[in-house]
Amino acid sequence: MGLSRRNGQNRVGECPSRLLAARGARCVSNNFICAPLCIKKGFACILAGLVLLGNPMQVFAGETYQTRYDVPPEERDDYTVVTESLGEYEVCEGDCLWRISEQLLGDGGQYPQIIRQNADVITNPDVIYPQMRLQISRNVYVTKRTGSNGIRTPEYRFGTPDEWRFGILESGEVYANCALMGSGFDNVICLLRDKEQTGMKALSDWEQSRRSIEAYVSDNYAGRIADLTFYDYQSEDGRMLHLFSYVYTIDGADYGYRGELDIHVCQGICQTEHIQAEFIGMDTEEGIWDIVLYMLASFEEFPGAESVNGYNVAIEPSEPWPLSGICNSFAWVDQYYDAVFSEIAEKDRPATEKSARERILGM
Repeated sequence: MGLSRRNGQNRVGECPSRLLAARGARCVSNNFICAPLCIKKGFACILAGLVLLGNPMQVFAGETYQTRYDVPPEERDDYTVVTESLGEYEVCEGDCLWRISEQLLGDGGQYPQIIRQNADVITNPDVIYPQMRLQISRNVYVTKRTGSNGIRTPEYRFGTPDEWRFGILESGEVYANCALMGSGFDNVICLLRDKEQTGMKALSDWEQSRRSIEAYVSDNYAGRIADLTFYDYQSEDGRMLHLFSYVYTIDGADYGYRGELDIHVCQGICQTEHIQAEFIGMDTEEGIWDIVLYMLASFEEFPGAESVNGYNVAIEPSEPWPLSGICNSFAWVDQYYDAVFSEIAEKDRPATEKSARERILGM
């Protein structure tokens, strides 16, 4: 069997990065004091900037999310199905549909799905030819938002993982006033705003936007950003969900510490009729990709919604870049962690030198 080729996507089974944010100072969220070295504030602060008079935002505890690639038929009513585009596959000498399905979808028995997706190319399932180009996608099952888990306003709602807290993430002059915070070092910051022409243009030609993002990273963050990967999904109602993940590396030597710390970041964007929703997850470990996907897949605009800009949801500073309609997470993450480490470095240093990871995690 020859080598397979796919354009612009990771191989099936490779999970995008999970993202947990390292932080400085203390964490106070809903009267819950977390470990040192994390900056979070409670509900009172965030609601002051997020609630439109007369339209209170409701925050709920909830169930655990789950993202799966295979679900028994009797359980599928509990999941929202999104279709992930895996890109294009060029048939190689010796290939058969069973082997292609086994390699790309993880199960050779799923080859009828490839036939359905390429009905205009595959006229005889028993005969495929080298250099034939096949479009490959797969179903991803995302737990439905049920009961009380999530955030709701009169205009929209979306799901959140079980027991996550809601507040402000900030360090110095860098902040996000709509942040969801996990029990460890995982954070997702949110930007909800009216859909505008700049954002619509960026998402309508996503291939060009991808190239712009890649060029921007190469020009501005060489050596600090690695593993930039893009993921594209389509929801059951036809919305496109665009995600990209990367690893941001902090050099402890820049702040007087030894070693490096990797921050896994994932940014997801989707649009409804009137709203653009963006979620940016951060973690010191892998795995937050599925949280960002869960939030995007569960995002829902209510009938009658027109504008959400009155909630004043903000991620600041907002650094200009080629995609003016999309939040520049690269610059924000860079500035946020620079502020965090600079604040930590200003404090009294312990007698025993610690690594960057030990310092940021409070070890």
